[in-house]
Amino acid sequence: MIIRIVSAIGGDVMEIQVPPNTRIVDLKREISQRKRIPTSIFVLAFRGTEIRNENQSLADVGINDYDKLYLIARTEGGSPKN
Repeated sequence: MIIRIVSAIGGDVMEIQVPPNTRIVDLKREISQRKRIPTSIFVLAFRGTEIRNENQSLADVGINDYDKLYLIARTEGGSPKN
């Protein structure tokens, strides 16, 4: 199956071909290698919801051929202390 990874910043689209039983953690590793960014600094979202259980497979999450996952960079929140 082909999954489209859409960057939340910039909107560039990357297509990755993987089997439906691929775990989210393994997909994140593949994205990390292709984009050259650590897995710890991004999350994946599907249909407006962050995928929190990275041990689930794409099929478990309900992801089908040509579905889009959104790559969202993690940011540090809060206000600076004065």
